[in-house]
Amino acid sequence: MSRSGLRWGWFLTLWVAWLLLHGQASVGSALLGVIVAWGVVAWLVPGLPSKRIRPWVLIRLGARVLIDIVASNLSVAWLVMTRPSRTRPAWVSVPLELPDDIRVVMLAAIVTLTPGTLSVEYDAEHASLLVHVLDTAEPAAVAAEIKTRYESLLLELYA
Repeated sequence: MSRSGLRWGWFLTLWVAWLLLHGQASVGSALLGVIVAWGVVAWLVPGLPSKRIRPWVLIRLGARVLIDIVASNLSVAWLVMTRPSRTRPAWVSVPLELPDDIRVVMLAAIVTLTPGTLSVEYDAEHASLLVHVLDTAEPAAVAAEIKTRYESLLLELYA
């Protein structure tokens, strides 16, 4: 897909989302939506990969993230209710192989959305993400799990 087609696709998606979220159909709202969508696209599209997104990989990633969020919610709730004084927090450095910033941001967002983990810092020089984990006995296992569950799908995401 060309950069121009990518811009129009994002522009229309953002503009329609703006109109749906605003809730009222008016000329002023539509014009403001055009301005906001154009500004966001002009700011974001140059940093996006010019390749197509593989929809099945995106669906698999979304399903995996949703399942992990629910499971982590239950796990953190159980931890807090049963043994809050015996948590084993740790800092984990996850080495990354992601080729562009958009995928690094997606991984950091996924890690932060999952209860019990928080992405704190990305070191571009060493290509590693620093993650705080609420409870783990093996920090290396957490890094390996992040790489196999999320990074592998993010690497497949663009054709």
